[in-house]
Order: sequence, then structure tokens, then C-alpha cells
Amino acid sequence: MLDYAHLEALLAVERERSFEGAARSLGVTSSAVSQRIKLLEERIGAVTLNRQTPVTTTEVGADLCRHAEMVLMLEGEVIQRNRQELGYAVEEFRNIKIAVNDDSLSSWFMGILRANAASENPYLLEISIADQDYSIDQMKTGSALAAISVHKNPVQGFQSTYLGTHIYRATASPSFIERYFPSGVTVEALQHAPSLRYSSQDDLQIQWIEQVFNAKVFPHSHTIPSSHGFVDACLEDVAWGMHPALMVDDYIAEGKLRELVPGQTLNKPLYWHCSRVIAEPFKKFTKTVLEEANRLLDQSPQQQG
Repeated sequence: MLDYAHLEALLAVERERSFEGAARSLGVTSSAVSQRIKLLEERIGAVTLNRQTPVTTTEVGADLCRHAEMVLMLEGEVIQRNRQELGYAVEEFRNIKIAVNDDSLSSWFMGILRANAASENPYLLEISIADQDYSIDQMKTGSALAAISVHKNPVQGFQSTYLGTHIYRATASPSFIERYFPSGVTVEALQHAPSLRYSSQDDLQIQWIEQVFNAKVFPHSHTIPSSHGFVDACLEDVAWGMHPALMVDDYIAEGKLRELVPGQTLNKPLYWHCSRVIAEPFKKFTKTVLEEANRLLDQSPQQQG
């Protein structure tokens, strides 16, 4: 049997990426954390950590962390249901790792965090920002137990539920459009007008151009890793960008932003993926996700992939 005090130490080191940070989070000394990791490695006969700076887990260590997360979450659920009988006077927080794309976090997911904070037994959420096209990779490696993804089919051990469609608009400021598209938005003009991308993985602007103009164009781009930064950059005449309608519709109504091609949106169906192991204890949180998505995302039947 594995000692879960040792596994909690391993989880803390993975989360904080140092023995000192893990010690602070656990309220023990660094030597105590080191000793627990040493005993764990002696027990299993394998190295769990790459002890460089920052500290990272080995493949075995990562597998143990994912196992420990699920077991500790299930254990925490039992404690919450039977807190009084078990003598737990203080509420026990439960940690959960979720992969969310920044566009969702900035436009509609914050209401879910608010609802979680107001709930009787809130989770401590460790949210990683992952592009909706690539978050499935975090589920495959086990580094996220729940995620938002554009992929309908879940990876092994997960279940998938349709959330709705995130509608994106290609927008820019009126002055930017006047400068770079004086004769209208054309493929040639798009080849020269600076655009915005979130990271090297972000190709929404390329997808939109291909959908609207049936052309493969790789526009010059500023890289700004912030959804709010995207909107601000467009308001400040820096570039054109792909924005969630939820974030720019008010600016369009006010005339501060304009669609490059009115009505030509890029629609991304989103799915909530959740590990089957935690699906039951996590069902209230999942219910909140679905309710908020139903309220704010497009629910047109034709949008579902």
C-alpha cells in the first residue's frame, strides 16, 4: 500500500515545482518533504522527481500524482458527506485541475468560479490555460481531470458533454479598417494588415480567412497572450483580431469596433470533458458549468458538431 502522506508531498512538489514551496503549502519543513519523497521512492523502487530547478515529475511521478489526485478527491467527498460523524469541524477543501481556454475564462467561465466560491463545499481550482483545440493533450497526459475542448470525442477514461458554441467575430477599430482596408476587406489586404494571435498554436484568424475567402493566408501577427489584451489592442488601432462575441458585441454596438465582414463569424462548438473517476463527486460543479454555458453560449442545434 502507498502512503498518502508521501503522495501528498509529491503532489505538493509537482504543484509548487520546488521542495521549499511544497513545504510552505504543507506547513512542514523542506527536509520533511524530502524525507517523504525519499521513502516513497524507496517503497516503489523508482525515481519520482527530476531534481533540477524547477523540479518536475518523472513519468512514474506524474502517474502517481494523477492517481493520488483522484483518490484524494474521492476521499474528500466522503469526508464532506460525513463531516460531523467523522469529527471534521472545519470544511475540507478539495483541489481539482481544470484546463480552460482563455477566451472562455475571460468571457463566460468566471460565473462558474463565482458559483463554486459561493457553494457549501467549494473546490480549490488549479486552472491551466490551454487552447480549446489542444486541451485534449492535457487530458491524455492526465494533467487535467476536466477541460473545455472543441473535440467531441473524449479520450479514454473521460466523458464528454456538449456546452454550446463560442461565436467569434473578426473585428478592428474603424480607424484601423480605414487605414488597412480602404477598398474593402480582400485577401490581398489581409496579407498585409497586422492581426493578433494568442500564441503560436492560435490559428483562428487563419481559419476565419479560409472560411470566408476560401484562401490560405498567413497574416502578419502580433502575439498577445491575453483575451482582454486582444480587445484592448484592437480598440487602440494595433491590429485586427478574432474575439468572442461575448467580449466585443457591446463595443460593436457603440461603434468602437467593427466587423471586418459583417455577419461572417467563426463558430467553435465546445465540450466539457470530465474524468469518469471524478464524475460523480464533481457532478454539482459540472451542472453549474452546463447551466452557465446554456445561458451564455449559442445553443442553436445546427452549431453542434
